[in-house]
Amino acid sequence: MTTEAPTRTRRLVLKQRDWAAAEAFAERHGWPGQPTDDSGTGRKSRVWPVDEDIHFQVTRDRDSGEFSCFFFGTDRERLGRLLGEAEHALDTWSLAELREAPYQESNPRRLAQSLFRLGLGAPPVHTPEFMPPLAHGLANEHPMVRAAAARTTAYMEWPELFPLVRVTAESDADARVRAEAEKIVHVYRRAGLSDA
Repeated sequence: MTTEAPTRTRRLVLKQRDWAAAEAFAERHGWPGQPTDDSGTGRKSRVWPVDEDIHFQVTRDRDSGEFSCFFFGTDRERLGRLLGEAEHALDTWSLAELREAPYQESNPRRLAQSLFRLGLGAPPVHTPEFMPPLAHGLANEHPMVRAAAARTTAYMEWPELFPLVRVTAESDADARVRAEAEKIVHVYRRAGLSDA
């Protein structure tokens, strides 16, 4: 008998930036127990056991303030069904909205926020459609936006992004952007997602 490795679904980024909608969703399903807070990662999370195999997690990202939710476990088919149900029940940013928002924002702060959402809501595996809006952010004239784009790659955790972050760490015109990208280079290396 083979056992599948645990996996997570993609994150759904909540438009409502608080715990209420996700808590209500878990309560409607009657998922047992109180949620647990886990701040060991620097993020604040609440996790509900759906059953012995699957858990529902809601996380508030410390840096962006965005809330996202996902399921993790080994039954991939059931994970997909649960994710679809959550996407239908909760007010979340669609994949199309996530990809389009960086082009629609001209205010640097809102553009940086749209990049954080892009990274949080990206699928767990490399998806080419997410590359152009990320590249758009990395090429922005405002250093804060470029730094946000570099940090966004850490949310995505795609090995394919490591060369972009490394180039930013080595050659961006702004020292703060280089420093932010260098932090992400170290994250990629520690996670074994880099080529070096």
